[in-house]
Amino acid sequence: MKAAVFHGPGDMKVEETRKPACPDGGAIIKISGSMICGSDIKICNNGHPSLVPPQILGHEACGIISELNDNCGIYKIGDRVALQPSVPCGRCVNCQKGWFNICESQFNYSLHYPGTFAEYVAVPEQALRMGNLVKAPDALTDEEVCLAEPLACVLNGQELLNIRPGETVLIVGAGPIGILQAEMAKVSGAGKILLADISADRLEMARVFGYTGYINAGSTDLVEEVLRLTDGRGVNVAIVTAPSRGPMEQAAGALEYRGRLSLFGSLKKGDSMISVDSRPIHYKELSVIGASSSSAAHIKRALDILAAGMIDAKNIVTHRLPLDKIMEGIELGAAGKAIKIYIYN
Repeated sequence: MKAAVFHGPGDMKVEETRKPACPDGGAIIKISGSMICGSDIKICNNGHPSLVPPQILGHEACGIISELNDNCGIYKIGDRVALQPSVPCGRCVNCQKGWFNICESQFNYSLHYPGTFAEYVAVPEQALRMGNLVKAPDALTDEEVCLAEPLACVLNGQELLNIRPGETVLIVGAGPIGILQAEMAKVSGAGKILLADISADRLEMARVFGYTGYINAGSTDLVEEVLRLTDGRGVNVAIVTAPSRGPMEQAAGALEYRGRLSLFGSLKKGDSMISVDSRPIHYKELSVIGASSSSAAHIKRALDILAAGMIDAKNIVTHRLPLDKIMEGIELGAAGKAIKIYIYN
């Protein structure tokens, strides 16, 4: 089969590899397509401490079950499914509490298992047992099904934030996750949505979504502009999707009393310390919240939201490329010239 194989930073090639065998108690998925994630771009360019090359990348996928070696009766050959790429152990303290997205012993596609930038992917018994394959509604296109995984991560983060109708929300980072955050804030009834980025190109692409305000943080002070747009009050919720120290440190200053700050983006391991003024956190009763990954239940909810047409999915996918041209997609994403890039087989 063809697959995009990562051999090291700056070295990923589409090549012929052995088709995986169906695991005992598991399944084989014939991949229809996958979206390029920001983490794929980072791994392709810089590697990852948990990844040992060679490895097949990709994890935001849609496919059809082509082989099945399982007797649980939940799935059948021909089912079209979305993949939840983080496989929880089901046994640790966090899993016992239902916190599958922060399992202490999870395995992940494209890090520990070969990923979905390939024609086929193997799904182990543990993944089937934990419900990591979620059946896709017939009404959705393959592209829309692939959006379920990043949207699921957004849902997990926004559940923790509890955005309420009429609130003002600031999203820092106008990439794919930033747009999905803004779309879900709209679903939650946000009264105003402000979108900030240092890239004028990304802000221009995002204007099609019609948010309340667009802030070029590369040419203006982020906090000052937020306060100007909110009559000095600040926002109720700030979500920093950009993996950048600056906005993480600044965003608390843009919050209204009892505001909530979500640090959604992740800084590089070993270089992740930030400095935040504790006085506003204390006197304005601010909350700082983390968010990591998602669960199969989030994938199911994401598929339902997409099937109901509650978010503007059609404008999120800006580019479509065959697997052979995946490196063109990586370069487009790295340059901020695309929102979501669909890689099809």
